[in-house]
Amino acid sequence: MTAILQAGLGTRSITAFLWGVGGAFLRLFMQMAAQIVLARLLGPEQYGLFAISVVVMSFSAFFSDIGMAYGLIQRKSLDDSHVRFVFGWQLVLGVAVAGLLVLLAQPLGEFFREPRLQALILALAPLAFVQAISAVSLNLLKRELDFKTLQIAQTLAYFLGYVCVGIPLALGGAGVWALVAAWGVQSLISLVLMYRAARHPLQPTLRHPDARSMGRFGGTVLLTNLTNWLIGNVDRTIVARTLDSASMGLYANAYNLVNTPSSTMLGFMQPVLYSACAKIQDDPQRIRKAYLLLMAGIGLVVMPVFFAMSAVADTLVLALYGQRWAQAAVVLQPIALAMPIALLWGITTPVLWNTGRASLEFKMQLPFAGLWLIAAWVAAQVSLATLAWTVLGLFTLRTLLFTQLAIRQIGVTWADCVRTLRGGLLLTAGVALAGWGADGSGREGRPG
Repeated sequence: MTAILQAGLGTRSITAFLWGVGGAFLRLFMQMAAQIVLARLLGPEQYGLFAISVVVMSFSAFFSDIGMAYGLIQRKSLDDSHVRFVFGWQLVLGVAVAGLLVLLAQPLGEFFREPRLQALILALAPLAFVQAISAVSLNLLKRELDFKTLQIAQTLAYFLGYVCVGIPLALGGAGVWALVAAWGVQSLISLVLMYRAARHPLQPTLRHPDARSMGRFGGTVLLTNLTNWLIGNVDRTIVARTLDSASMGLYANAYNLVNTPSSTMLGFMQPVLYSACAKIQDDPQRIRKAYLLLMAGIGLVVMPVFFAMSAVADTLVLALYGQRWAQAAVVLQPIALAMPIALLWGITTPVLWNTGRASLEFKMQLPFAGLWLIAAWVAAQVSLATLAWTVLGLFTLRTLLFTQLAIRQIGVTWADCVRTLRGGLLLTAGVALAGWGADGSGREGRPG
């Protein structure tokens, strides 16, 4: 019976992974195409203004979901009372965060020295509530490894929001409001589709016998995610605070060009690994195999692509975005190198959480976040390029540190990691050098 259950879990995990990959790449293609069109239509200044509001909303999103909804994935046994309890607190948090955003809209505009930001935050504040109540259905789908339904819902929502609403509004001269409307439509449609697929009780409760353990887990997730947010967004926050919205647009667009595919991949890698590991917590050998398999995939598939993008950064920016965005290339070059390194860090989180080391991750992240803040602030005073290269160095240091923590928990050595990545590193070197050589030859052959 155990063998049958394990085989079933393996089949479901593989199916979930394949749906995750297929759906993610379809949505990724659509996201990239839509973002390129919108960036060309809006330009760095309008795009940068929206990017500042995204920084604010992404921070508030952590308080809309303090981690209890994510805990629905981790629980071995789950009934309606757990779901009602989580939903109740999601309602409370959603209302509280949306209200707080309304109250802080003006001070935030003053902090970022951008008076136009106030109106954007007021318009986007209700989305904090939408995201909060979406979290229950989202995590129930992840718990069941139903990535087919999840990918269909998210892809359709993005298409209707950004392609059917955002691009036409941008063509009509709506400016930054085209992006605001697109985000709103996407969030609402995603909520409806996910709830339709993962219906849950709508009778909220704020009491539960397991409230303490669920709250403790949620608190750990919240603190860890907030620290991760600080590390992942402090550079953009500093750019938004110290430079103008056009500079923010250049930095954010170059970052998003590579971070969008990276985040998409991490978005299905982490839940699949986390859900699978949660069901085999007592089998370190299978966790080791799953971890090294993902590491090999990053080395063989992801790393060559991003290193090649770095090698041809100038040409890539001009081809995709046009001359108005040419200065974004100095940011793209190092940030593209950082993305596969960041993915190697990302797959350590499910390992640490499923081996009882979730609090250890937070404890190690906190001082590192302080280092990130100081280093990014100093680098930003020099130039955008200096900041981007500093971020690459910080990503590398963090990945080395957390890989050491993760492999220690599951009995993997650095020699195992090197053997796993060896083929990918050789392929990456060949692809990057070929891209760099071809790009250089192409430039020499151009007139003028």
